[in-house]
Amino acid sequence: MGSIITSGITPAMIPGIRKDIEVCEEYGEENIRIAHDDIKRVCALPGHDVDDFDFSNMHGVRWHAGREMANILRHLIGEGDDA
Repeated sequence: MGSIITSGITPAMIPGIRKDIEVCEEYGEENIRIAHDDIKRVCALPGHDVDDFDFSNMHGVRWHAGREMANILRHLIGEGDDA
């Protein structure tokens, strides 16, 4: 990846992007908490099946999306693992 200037990112944008990273991480963490709570709830039910996990699965996907977006933004400003 080129420098942040050639990719259209100016130094003035970096603090805002860092805040966006924080928001994405918080979004992911909140969704994984919801998913975990729902998994515990479903597992406590007698006779649960795979369809009962749709809600928790949806929040697990949102957790993954939040994490991935934060990683993309980190990489964009040169702070990711591969940067």
